[in-house]
Amino acid sequence: MRITGTLFLILMLMVLTAIPLSAQSTGDYRTRDSGNWSNAQIWQRYNGSAWLNVATPPTGSETITVLGSDSVFVDNPVSITDTLILQEDGIVEANDNLTIANGGTYKHDRDSGQIPMATWEEGSMLYLSGTTSTAPSDRDQNYYNITFNTPGLLSNLNMNLNDNTIGGDITVINTGSNKRWYLTSASANDTSVVTIMGDVIVEGGQFSVQGTSTANTTFIIYHYGNINVTGGNFSISRGSQGGGTTTWYLYDGDFSMSNATTQSSTATADGAKFIFAKEGTQTLTLGEGNTLTALPIEVSSGTTLDMGSSVLDGSGNFTVREGGMIMTALAGGVDSVVSEVTGTVTLEDGSGYGFNGSEAQVTGTSMPATVGDLIINNAAGVTLSQETTINGVLHLVSGEFDNTIPFTLGPAGSISYEGGSLLIPTSIENAANQIPTRFALLQNYPNPFNPSTTIRYDVPQPAYVILTIYDVMGREVTRLVNDQRVPGAYSVTWDAHGYASGIYYYRITAGDFTAVRKLVLMK
Repeated sequence: MRITGTLFLILMLMVLTAIPLSAQSTGDYRTRDSGNWSNAQIWQRYNGSAWLNVATPPTGSETITVLGSDSVFVDNPVSITDTLILQEDGIVEANDNLTIANGGTYKHDRDSGQIPMATWEEGSMLYLSGTTSTAPSDRDQNYYNITFNTPGLLSNLNMNLNDNTIGGDITVINTGSNKRWYLTSASANDTSVVTIMGDVIVEGGQFSVQGTSTANTTFIIYHYGNINVTGGNFSISRGSQGGGTTTWYLYDGDFSMSNATTQSSTATADGAKFIFAKEGTQTLTLGEGNTLTALPIEVSSGTTLDMGSSVLDGSGNFTVREGGMIMTALAGGVDSVVSEVTGTVTLEDGSGYGFNGSEAQVTGTSMPATVGDLIINNAAGVTLSQETTINGVLHLVSGEFDNTIPFTLGPAGSISYEGGSLLIPTSIENAANQIPTRFALLQNYPNPFNPSTTIRYDVPQPAYVILTIYDVMGREVTRLVNDQRVPGAYSVTWDAHGYASGIYYYRITAGDFTAVRKLVLMK
C-alpha cells in the first residue's frame, strides 16, 4: 500500500507539472527578469518540454508573456504580430517603440497596471482579460479592435476614451457578475467624444457609453458600423447624468438585438438616444428574448429606418423627424410599432412611412395626418386608416392601396405607379393634375450626396424608360431603370456605397426624350 501511495503521488506530481506546460507552445517567450527588451538575458523560450535561456530576444512574432513583477523597457522598435501578454504585476514601458501590428494582440491579463503606449495598426487587438477592480492606466488611446472578456470583474470600470477613434470592432464577451464596462466618463460641464469605425458586438456582460451621475456632462458617439447584440445588457446610458446628454449617432450600419436587455438612466428628458442618421436605409431588428426597459430612438431627416417586424417597448422616446421615414412589416402598421412605448412618441408632420409586410396591413392612426413620402410595397395590400395629406410621393410599388378613406395630394405631392395600384382610382380631374404634361429629368437630391441620392423623372405618356449612371470617362456604372412606364411621376434611389467619390452623370432615355444631369458623390 505504501508503494502504491508513493506511485500515486509521483503520478499526480507529473500531471500537475504538465498542466501549465500544456498551455505553452514551442517557441513561446516569457520573462525571467526585468530589463531592456533587446537584452536576451531577461528572456526564456519554451522548446516543447522546458523553458530555456536564450541568446536572442523575441522579435514580436511569438507569444510573449511578461511575468510576475518583471518590468520590460522596449528600447528598440518592436512590432507584435502574434501576442504580447502582461500578467500579475508585470510592466511594459514602450517609449513609442511598440507597434501592435495587423494580426497582433496585446492581452492585458492582470488587474490595474498600464496599457503600453503603442501604435495600434489596422487589424490589431487590445484584449482585456484580467481586470478585476482597477482599470489599467493609459487606456485612452486610438485602438483598432477591442475585446472585453473580464469574467473576474468586481467593479464598474470605464475606458476613459475621449477624442479617440476605434478603427475596428468592439466585442464584449464577459464582464463578470453584474458589473459593466463603459466607453468613457467626464467631469461636470465636460464633453467626451468617441468615434467607432467598425462594429459593436455584445455577446454577454454589460456595456454602455457611460455610468456617471455627474450633472451637465455631454457624451457623443460617432459610429460607422453595425450594432449586433446577442446577449447581456447593452444600453445607451447607465448613469443618472442630470442636465446632461448621451447621443449615439449611427451614420452607417444596422442595429440588431436579441436575448438582451437595454435601458437608459439619464435623468434629462430626451437626454439619451440612438440617432439613425444615414443618408439612405438602415435596419432595426429586435428579435426574441429582449427586455427593452428603454430604447430611445430618433430617425433623422433623409434616413429610412426599416424596422421589419420589430415592436418597440419601454420608456424610451421614439422620434421620426420631418424627412425621415420608417418602414414596417407589422399588420397593424405604425400603431403596432409604437403601441407598447410608454415614453414620448413624436412623429413629425412630413415624416414618411412605408409598408412592406407579407400579410395585409393598415397604416394605423398613429401615423401623422400629413406625411412626406408614403411607400406601399405589400402584395397582400395596405389600407389607409385615416384621412391623410401626402406632401411627397406616394410610391405604389406592389399590391393594392385601399384608399376608401381618402388621401389628398399636397402642393408637392405626386403618385408614382411602380407596380402597385389604388383601390379607388383618382378622379379624372385629379388624375389630370397628377400626370406630368412633359418628359422631365429632375436634379437628384441630395447633391452632393453620401452614399445615396434620389433621382426623379416624369413620364407624360407610356414609354420604355432607361436610366443609367456613367462615370466621367463615359463608362456605364449601373442601370437604375430599364422597363416600361405608364404616365406618372417617378423616383429611384442610387445607393453608391462602394463607389469612389467624384463626379458622375445620369442619363434618361424615354421614347424620343433624352436628358443628362450631373451628380457628385462626396465621401
